[in-house]
Amino acid sequence: MNHRQLIAALTPLHGAGEARAIVRMVMEERFHLTQTDLLLGKDTELSSTDLAELEKIAHQLLTGAPVQHVLGYADFCGLRFRVTPDVLIPRPETSELVHWAIDTLQAVTPLATDTPKRHVSTPFSLIDFCTGSGCIAITLALTFPQAHVLAVDISDAALDVARHNAAVMGATNVTFLQQDILQSSCAAEGSPQSYFDDVCSSLIIANPPYVRQSEASDIVPTVLDHEPSIALFVPDDDPLCFYRAIARIARQRLATDGFVMTELNAALAEPTRQLFIEEGYTDVTLRDDQFGRPRFLRARAANRSCH
Repeated sequence: MNHRQLIAALTPLHGAGEARAIVRMVMEERFHLTQTDLLLGKDTELSSTDLAELEKIAHQLLTGAPVQHVLGYADFCGLRFRVTPDVLIPRPETSELVHWAIDTLQAVTPLATDTPKRHVSTPFSLIDFCTGSGCIAITLALTFPQAHVLAVDISDAALDVARHNAAVMGATNVTFLQQDILQSSCAAEGSPQSYFDDVCSSLIIANPPYVRQSEASDIVPTVLDHEPSIALFVPDDDPLCFYRAIARIARQRLATDGFVMTELNAALAEPTRQLFIEEGYTDVTLRDDQFGRPRFLRARAANRSCH
């Protein structure tokens, strides 16, 4: 099999453009062949060992496995994260949330005069809920090495992946915690005690599950069949359950003038904004993603902040 044959085989599954992108990625990363090499036909010179590897990869891709799972990693914010079927594959849209968070923190946190602009001089804490691969937590931890980052997820398997990524990248300022935030006592009204009681955070950030079960038919098979449903779906009768829990935890665990920032379901952007307003937040702002969809929210801490 050569690269043209693989593109042709994958086109019915992904479309011609996506099939070409997948094959280019595979040929460059696994076999070190550039686009120019492919145009020159150098993929016809692969060794028998490489051809056997290509056949194996082709089989995986033709079952619908995402190319990131086949290769074992995904690029995000200039970093390379290990990914497995236990975690969501980091999306470009989520990197937009991270860049907004970085800009927000740089605007409100004092900078050291002798450090690069991206580094702050004052230690502070961050919490990343539903951390998955750790892409958000680790990117922020490396951007702000003075920060202590708490990365939370319900899945032990996901946390294993995130711990691996943090270790490989040297993000020693990240702590990982297994917890279902929907069951957190701090997420319920009138229950101030929680495992977050010793955390007073400048930023709480999250990319929680937000796809309604009724929207499953809109999800492409490579995602629906190969990424963890627990990280994707929420019930139709309470699609904002994670945002409610995050808002209530953040209301108690954010420092004065701290922020909560989330990715969200564009179809539920306004109800999500109203939820944070009703929970007592100020400056509740929606931001569009690169495709013009309302995808992100930022809100400032209410007066029930930690100190």
